[in-house]
Amino acid sequence: MEMEKKYAVFIDGDNISPEYLDEIMSEISKNGIILIKRVYGDWTTSHMNSWKEKIQNFPIRVFQQSRNGPNATDNTIIMDAIELALLNKDVNAFCIVSTDADYYSLALRLRENGKYVLGIGKEESKTIWQNSCDEFIKIENILKEDDLSNIDTNVNKNQELMEIIEYGLKNSKRNEDGWISFADFGSIIKAKYPSFDPRTYSSPKLLPLIEKYKNIFHINKDDRFPPNYWLKEKQNKE
Repeated sequence: MEMEKKYAVFIDGDNISPEYLDEIMSEISKNGIILIKRVYGDWTTSHMNSWKEKIQNFPIRVFQQSRNGPNATDNTIIMDAIELALLNKDVNAFCIVSTDADYYSLALRLRENGKYVLGIGKEESKTIWQNSCDEFIKIENILKEDDLSNIDTNVNKNQELMEIIEYGLKNSKRNEDGWISFADFGSIIKAKYPSFDPRTYSSPKLLPLIEKYKNIFHINKDDRFPPNYWLKEKQNKE
């Protein structure tokens, strides 16, 4: 059984707008329990005024970091997160909320210490930051309000999706009849592509996303509750 994730959340207030805070916290809560919430920035500047308004009604600890260098806030978050990882044994997962790629080394260090790392940032986040995390969630996907029932018609997105699916098929274990466990299939994809999110391709979850391609795949399930799903390519694709 997977261990319950107990999160410490570090938000780069210089980099992330408070308008996303409610949705971000709700997204993290889907993955585990939030034990610690911190937001960092230079609270003496007008840049943080919107944050000052937000935290009046939101329970989160505020940390001051003067802008005495281009990476002052980043460096403070990195040092505090590593210290917390070493001293607080209740926390087994960290969420770093920032689009700044400077946190990739922090993610790697935390993972070396056995911590689960969730990154949250804008779609423009550099690949090295996204791939340094166990999982990376794009803020744009959290905020999506459009209908997720239709296949994304963007050609590049569909080509990207098929490359990801092909990787999952190629690297997943098969049983003697050629079926792939859907859970293993998803894990293989996530390990290679931490930022993979079905919402990017207009689907709420991986299963309904794959079900849109019934002309390519067989999908089966067992009689358990909840059921286990299995996947196999069709020999003669329609």
